[in-house]
Amino acid sequence: MKILYWDTFAGISGDMALGSLIALGADPGIIVNQLHSMGLTEFVLDVRERQVHGIKATDINVVILGQNSEHDNHEDHDHHKHEHEHHHEHEHDHEHKHDHEHNHNRRLPDIQKMILSGDLSERARKNALKVFNVLAEAEANIHGMTIDEVHFHEVGAVDSLVDIVGTCIALDQLDIDSIKVSTLPWSHGFVKCAHGTLPLPAPASLMLLKGFKFRDSGITGELITPTGAALIRALAEQSTFPEMALLNVGYGSGKNDYGIPSLLRAVLGDI
Repeated sequence: MKILYWDTFAGISGDMALGSLIALGADPGIIVNQLHSMGLTEFVLDVRERQVHGIKATDINVVILGQNSEHDNHEDHDHHKHEHEHHHEHEHDHEHKHDHEHNHNRRLPDIQKMILSGDLSERARKNALKVFNVLAEAEANIHGMTIDEVHFHEVGAVDSLVDIVGTCIALDQLDIDSIKVSTLPWSHGFVKCAHGTLPLPAPASLMLLKGFKFRDSGITGELITPTGAALIRALAEQSTFPEMALLNVGYGSGKNDYGIPSLLRAVLGDI
């Protein structure tokens, strides 16, 4: 039985999760092909290795075809993915908005239809649907609407769909039976979005992580994004490190530097 232990000492976001699984050996080519089968064809998955505080990590960028330059793609993605990966537009999103205008208003039924239309395994499909469902429930609760009325905004955009569904495809590739997660880091500060200035952790993240244990990190900045929180809520359970035979370790890179390694450590084991 294969177990994945996500060590979230620096938090978790969608790109960190996917990067950590590719670092463990998931094949990005297969992931991209399966995402294309859902109708997501307007992107290139840029997978690179980078050093984070001297540790080799896998860095993920979703490059939207048709944008002006590689630098602009990466810079915009850095803002969009880890620092403000909320389901709202924000002050850094003006370049992104034009390219994704048609993607900003996806509702849960639209995303469900895309996932069901793709050539995914039953397990990957089930997990992806579950992640988006818990995300919709959290947003609906916060904004006082039904889950079918929730506009996913940025999470409905191509890059966040790639992160969530790609993570579910990668988990299936690695044949992971169970996901465990460490105690989560509580951070401080504020983030600006379309609804105004929100406290960190973001309301959606906290709604998703009811029942999970936190510790104060002392860090000002966003460590756990709503996408990362949704992956944990839907797919993982919190525990101490499980007794298992260590098979592999991989690191997914984040986009910020708060003075600690911006990494998600993925430990693969067998019992």
